[in-house]
Amino acid sequence: MFKPLLLGASLAALLAGCASHSPQALDQRLLGEWQGMRDKNGPCQFFAWNSSFRPDGRFEISFFADEDRTRLIQTERGTWTASNGKNHLTTDGVKTTEVYDYRFVDADTVEYVNTKADPTADCQADYRFTEHRVGH
Repeated sequence: MFKPLLLGASLAALLAGCASHSPQALDQRLLGEWQGMRDKNGPCQFFAWNSSFRPDGRFEISFFADEDRTRLIQTERGTWTASNGKNHLTTDGVKTTEVYDYRFVDADTVEYVNTKADPTADCQADYRFTEHRVGH
């Protein structure tokens, strides 16, 4: 069952951090605009997203129902920190912080793995994904 708000909270955690973390805990390589999408033939409902990580510790992630990113599902905003291969996301209005392990495949590709399954997520199989830097 697709639950946009819960989905967004889970995926927002895909990429960011906690307001209590220091602004210096921002992996500069993650700054900027990124895109990702679920596999159309995978076990989870398809959607695509755009994410933006700013140097002030804020993020924005927009989720779309189509590959061309024309049918917006929702946009989430919050704070992020990332260092030492751990990315922390705290979505505005959500009490919990989601934590992802990340590694760079190359300078413009990042692979994420959620460190803890969220029982409220729309798809329990969706804990590993890749993002690509926009424009590269």
